[in-house]
Amino acid sequence: MELSVCYSERSEEWQILLDIVETNYEAVLRTDMKNKKKSWFLFFVLLPFFLQAGAGNICDFTVEAQEADLQPWDTIEYRVFVAVDKAAVEHWGGKASYQAKLNAFFNQMNDFWNKAGDGRFNYYFRYLPDLQVVYDCSSRQLENIYRKSAGFPNHDVLLIIDSLLDFDDEEGAAGWYCGGGADNLSIVVCRSRSKTEHEDLFGIDYFHRGLAHEFGHYRGVTDLYADRILAEKNPVNHLRYEPEACVMNSHYNTYKWSSYAVNIINHTAKSKRPGRDFPGLFKQMFPENILVSVKVKGKNKKGVKLNLYGSRAQFNDLIAVPYRTYEMDKKGDFLITDVSNLYDNPAKPLNVDELPYNRWFTFLLEAEYEGQKKYVWLPEYEVQQAFFENKDTYQVAIDF
Repeated sequence: MELSVCYSERSEEWQILLDIVETNYEAVLRTDMKNKKKSWFLFFVLLPFFLQAGAGNICDFTVEAQEADLQPWDTIEYRVFVAVDKAAVEHWGGKASYQAKLNAFFNQMNDFWNKAGDGRFNYYFRYLPDLQVVYDCSSRQLENIYRKSAGFPNHDVLLIIDSLLDFDDEEGAAGWYCGGGADNLSIVVCRSRSKTEHEDLFGIDYFHRGLAHEFGHYRGVTDLYADRILAEKNPVNHLRYEPEACVMNSHYNTYKWSSYAVNIINHTAKSKRPGRDFPGLFKQMFPENILVSVKVKGKNKKGVKLNLYGSRAQFNDLIAVPYRTYEMDKKGDFLITDVSNLYDNPAKPLNVDELPYNRWFTFLLEAEYEGQKKYVWLPEYEVQQAFFENKDTYQVAIDF
């Protein structure tokens, strides 16, 4: 098993650092390799807070010049610690060749990130890849070590690339995702879905948009596709709900950020670790209230019944039993309060056995008057827009 770092030489100072890390941060991991009953011991000697000691030798990253009208103070940079599997480095021609491909890939991703903002970003954003580790072990085990380590003071986000499912424990976590680690560090994992073919990070058109999607999570944006409701799983009005077009909805064929994503990316822009600097941001973005106003033939009317139906992520369905039921007052208004707890960590009864993430992602509001029914979608991302408008109440108007 090999674990190497992207240094051009190993100086006496570097050897001293290795000795220190081996003494203090030795971690033993056992991995059963496919078709080999063999135990490996991984002595993890790469805690990143030592890496700056050889900063002069770290592999260079060359970025393309940004647009001429952008001044240096308009640019915000995020330093990306990159760990890549040895199989990928060898498959793409060695470390120097892989570094060049990685640089070009990030240039493509950076270009897309900024252009997809369509002039709505307050800054020019640049992600800088720093290839630090080439590993020859299970990426799952490496990920678990990194999640527990607070030793990344010189980087803002961590990226693990695994081009091949060549260890048994990796198959159960195939795919791309973004999670959290110690010290509010975001960890993005790009793991192959194949045991036999290398995932071509550099050759598939939408992969740079996929990485932008995962870095969108790092900046604080949720998955908009989780708000989707399928018509066949909607027993209330039998209509499909499709969230706003956005990289965070589908990166396969979408080339823009939604206004919601733009607002969050601008809001957290100057923070290198948004989880630390904006604790609880998701819940804070909900307004205090939702004010529902109903008119019947242009006049206020009391007695209109309101039903609030919740939807679930993963299932993409709408629950047939209302989560909440209200009745309009004589002014034709109803004020729904404590909105954040209505969506996130909602109180029981939920009228459902399983609620992924313990969260309603979208509500369908039904207004009923004398047998007539009107409907309004209330996805979380739309209701949260009130936060960026400095409003404590999201308003809904329904006319019969």
